[in-house]
Amino acid sequence: MTTTSRITIILITLLIATLACGRPTTSAATVYPVSHPFDYYGWVYVFYDETHNDLARISSYTNTAFATSPEQVKILAPFGFKHIVYMLNEQATLEIMYANEGQSMPDDGSAFHEQIIPDYREKFFEAYRQYLSQTKDLLISADVYSQIDLFYIADEPAFHRNVYVDQDFLNQYADEFKAVFTEKQSAIAFAATDDPQVVSARPQSGPHFDPPPSLDVVIVDPYFYNFSGEVDVSCERAAIQKWLYQDNPLSNINWAKQFDKPIIVVGDAEIRGGQSAKDCHITETYALLKDDPAIAGLAWFIYDKEYDEGGYIRGAANDPHLVEVIENLGRK
Repeated sequence: MTTTSRITIILITLLIATLACGRPTTSAATVYPVSHPFDYYGWVYVFYDETHNDLARISSYTNTAFATSPEQVKILAPFGFKHIVYMLNEQATLEIMYANEGQSMPDDGSAFHEQIIPDYREKFFEAYRQYLSQTKDLLISADVYSQIDLFYIADEPAFHRNVYVDQDFLNQYADEFKAVFTEKQSAIAFAATDDPQVVSARPQSGPHFDPPPSLDVVIVDPYFYNFSGEVDVSCERAAIQKWLYQDNPLSNINWAKQFDKPIIVVGDAEIRGGQSAKDCHITETYALLKDDPAIAGLAWFIYDKEYDEGGYIRGAANDPHLVEVIENLGRK
């Protein structure tokens, strides 16, 4: 997540991922499989297609992959990932809702839809049910439905209160998913702010929502930065632990633990302002989380070489050393 939040990657990716024509498959040095202590372990990697991907390399040391379309699930099948996380698209629901109303979708991603669409809550969920049914039908028709076990249904809803207007709305959002995808698990990433200056500048932001009762997995993303920018966390294990579990004001592990649900942590593995994530932050994050039984998974954000957020944040694949550090975690 950046100051504009990780929703950027999801929305952009869902529009173009299946048309991506990224770099050719890399011929990597031999890496040997390793058994990680996490149930879910992988990279957030979404800009790939059948002929341009690094999946052979990544699958040699991870067990979890991400997909944004039925076509991508098919691409993942031969690589033997234990888990496939399918990313839903709130933008699609909003587009259906506006189309149902005979209106054009606002270009402003921070628009408060409740102020534009009368009876917004009712009409949003009508469109959401349409989207969920369409998505399930597409996955079944493509014969990939059974391969997906976890659906990423929302990204940081407290930063998108223009969509998720209150706790009851988020609870219903999770319940509606379960009504359609009865046998599948759901996950939401949580981050929030109670900083009055941030809320004033970005009024769609606010304090945490709780994970809905029907939600299966809680995701947190305690990156080594906040709305003010990079945070200088030392390489001492105690300092890194304090940041991950407690001090990150946007998203931290101790907040998630109170809900007694499995936790997946999205690990900070980006290039920001030309500087890669610190080796010590990578290695200590892994070491700390692997010894915590409350942590069900660790997914590094973000792999894609093509990912570029405003020229400031770029994917880890642009730094071979950063990728190698993560590849070698857990190896003897």
